[in-house]
Amino acid sequence: MEVERGGLEVEDGRPTWTCPACKARNPIEAGVCSTCGTPFALLFRENAERPAMDPQSAAVWSMVFPGLGHWKLGRRADAVARFTMFGWAFGALMILVVSRVGKGGFGPTFPLFLLFAFASVTIYVLSAVDAYRIAEGEEPLVSSRALLWASAGLVVLSVLIASFVTLPSARR
Repeated sequence: MEVERGGLEVEDGRPTWTCPACKARNPIEAGVCSTCGTPFALLFRENAERPAMDPQSAAVWSMVFPGLGHWKLGRRADAVARFTMFGWAFGALMILVVSRVGKGGFGPTFPLFLLFAFASVTIYVLSAVDAYRIAEGEEPLVSSRALLWASAGLVVLSVLIASFVTLPSARR
């Protein structure tokens, strides 16, 4: 049975939600529909049926920008995680490169350069591979949860490296 999505609305200054199954209006504080018992959470559930896409096309979209293949495949949370992680790692890499142009190399920031270059390339490659695998019906190599932990690790490593880079200058 295909269930349409309901919606959130304001009626007489009070927020309500429309049941996606029976179209009954319910107060926002109701956890289930007062008419048919459909849970409020059903309003936010993504459709189980995801768009079909050729695996090569999904990989190419992710090579245009990591996560874009996931987005096209209907995996929005995975896509946003990859957009964010790649944008941060690659952005930090570009800031390092631009800030060191004409200054004779990376100097003490070279470990940060390596960290963000490695993170950017890894996210780029794994996003394309995962988009390909998802389009084939397989599980991705890297889950969103693993990507979350990797981003936490990247934060910790970058702070540690930055601290060790700046400590000698602070002691002078």
